[in-house]
Amino acid sequence: MSSKGPTLTINSKTILGETTPDGFNRTKRKYARLFLWLTSLLLLTSHPLLSLVTSTCAVYTMHGGTWFSHKNFKWMSASVISFCISLYSLTLSVESNFVDEERAYELKAVLEMKHRAAEMIWGGILLLCLGLTVKEQIDGVVARSSSMVVEKNKKQT
Repeated sequence: MSSKGPTLTINSKTILGETTPDGFNRTKRKYARLFLWLTSLLLLTSHPLLSLVTSTCAVYTMHGGTWFSHKNFKWMSASVISFCISLYSLTLSVESNFVDEERAYELKAVLEMKHRAAEMIWGGILLLCLGLTVKEQIDGVVARSSSMVVEKNKKQT
């Protein structure tokens, strides 16, 4: 008798007829974080077009993952926000290039200030989030290695 619902096997997951190997979502998050690292650095160095491309790559990478995972949701949200900020920054940057500096200097200055502020604020927040992720990974490695040392010391005594 075969079941029509989702089944779980040892080496892969079958969800609604689609089989995904173990670590599938983890790999997607890893690549999305890589693209977000590039996006944050490009935002901080005022390259809105390139940051738009890298944030688009991050969104595209995450769109195929599991939507009901809080980890995937966190990085998908960061990717979408990065895309919106990059698009906003690029739009304001291009608009400020079209403004005549002699006739509307204040408008040009405000547009440039807005796009730089958006880039700096979100680039900094994104860099902070990514840095905290690295710190969590380092803390996990330290905790595992310290527990192994404690176990080894207990076995020796």
